[in-house]
Amino acid sequence: MVKIMRLYNSFKINNNHKNSIILIGNFDGVHLGHIEVLNQAKKLSKKFNLPLSVLTFDPHPREFFSKNENFFLLQKLSDKTQLLKKNNIDYLIKLKFNKLLSELTPEQFVHKVLFESLSLKHIFVGKDFKFGKNRQGDINLLEILCSKLNIGLSSVNLKNYDGNSISSTKIRENLKLGKIEKANKLLGRPYMISGLVIEGDKRGRQIDFPTANISLGNLIRPAFGVYAVLIEGLGGKIFKGIANIGKRPTVNDRGILLEVNIFDFNEDIYGKKLFISLINFIREEKKFDGIESLKLQIIKDVEISKSFLKSIILNKG
Repeated sequence: MVKIMRLYNSFKINNNHKNSIILIGNFDGVHLGHIEVLNQAKKLSKKFNLPLSVLTFDPHPREFFSKNENFFLLQKLSDKTQLLKKNNIDYLIKLKFNKLLSELTPEQFVHKVLFESLSLKHIFVGKDFKFGKNRQGDINLLEILCSKLNIGLSSVNLKNYDGNSISSTKIRENLKLGKIEKANKLLGRPYMISGLVIEGDKRGRQIDFPTANISLGNLIRPAFGVYAVLIEGLGGKIFKGIANIGKRPTVNDRGILLEVNIFDFNEDIYGKKLFISLINFIREEKKFDGIESLKLQIIKDVEISKSFLKSIILNKG
């Protein structure tokens, strides 16, 4: 379990977080590639009896450099933290990604952050790791710099799928194309969106199809359409359901939402935090002639979703 998660706005790192084996990266999605690096780092951590830490950045550098909202994050920080906890790291260190950090040269980053501030014993990164101003540093330069400072370095080939290394970028691409099953294989689990249930326009109840509405915030926008889903966050039980992600063109655009109908469930859950796992993509979002046409399509969608989810045995824990 993670002993501490702390956001540092400067390079003055707590002494408790020094002298460790550390993994550096954004870990967006905590996918199978990340797990491969984590597993290798765990072995060394155990061998030398040193703490295992993850150094990540907040905000994501891409968010920092983007002037416009581009909605690319795979998960919220809280969900990333929970996944890292499950992988038994000792410390999660968040470093504030700001103007000062962004302008450090590769040499300055290694010396000021990794050597002086963290006093690292060993670093684990993917072979495609880039660092320093304008991403000028690569794994070859990192190896030279670490060698001079007597810091161990392991560069790990990320786990492959279909002959290509697994990456957050590839997962994003598949989500945008509605290829949810492929995205899930790269993640090593179903893609999950979490959020508080917010009040909607209650149109779903008017057509006997109540939905819980969740804002996507700054998360990536998967392909707009209908999905077979699993729902957690309601008393420890996992529910099956169907969700729509998009603008709801038939009933007036109220912005992009995830709307989920939970099968065999009809309780007031406003304000509760749900965890929605996307299992299968059923169809693209489209505009219908009217409410009756929409209702007929929903009936078909529900049957398809139930068929997809029929073989899934719900057993949490």
